[in-house]
Amino acid sequence: MSETVLITGALGGIGRATASLFRSAGWTVAGADRLDAAADASLDAYLQLDLARHDLEDELAGFIERLDGLHALVNNAAMQLEKPLTNLHVTEWDEVMATNLRGAFLAVQVAAAPLRRSGGAIVNVSSVHAMATSRGLAAYATSKGALAAFTRAAALELAPEVRVNAVLPGAVDTPMLRAGLSRWATADGLDDAVEALAARTPLRRIGSPEEIAEAILFLSDRNRSSFITGQTLVVDGGATVQLSTE
Repeated sequence: MSETVLITGALGGIGRATASLFRSAGWTVAGADRLDAAADASLDAYLQLDLARHDLEDELAGFIERLDGLHALVNNAAMQLEKPLTNLHVTEWDEVMATNLRGAFLAVQVAAAPLRRSGGAIVNVSSVHAMATSRGLAAYATSKGALAAFTRAAALELAPEVRVNAVLPGAVDTPMLRAGLSRWATADGLDDAVEALAARTPLRRIGSPEEIAEAILFLSDRNRSSFITGQTLVVDGGATVQLSTE
């Protein structure tokens, strides 16, 4: 019998790559996202659900109950809002927190019991913005920093049955990254903006969704990472090791 993973934000760039990789590794893949999904070859089951909702528990619990067990939860759903701190409206702040943080918290609460039964794992997709950030990303950076702290707290409370870790991606070629760059780069200059970002990264390139998916699978797989919990794995091409003043 194959193991089952539930991936939130399953229709985004990292979500799709993660679903495809788990499927190729022999897992049964369930996904949740706010979008209306057409048939997706990488998903065996799908739930259209906005992770920002405060009342998602019953719907998500029912979906998990219909699965053939649960062995990993990947909290990947996220939104990014670029806006100066003093111009942020409280409703915008709350929406980012609800999607990036509260949704993960509620998903962990719902999935904890089945994951304890299976001896499973949770992987929270945080960001390098949890460690160092940029102007205009106060809400996003705060939510991702809190998600990293939540990872450590959940690892303590769910041990020894469930391992909880986080992946902190750097610049990854996804629609979210390009949407962020397009706020200041013209359509004609978007590729140049990506290249400039790559040039400032020690490995001289940005990451691919598939590379982040490999890190997520590693931390989900009990045979590959059985003695790792409460940790944050940075996957950023070396971006955070270099002083910005250099």
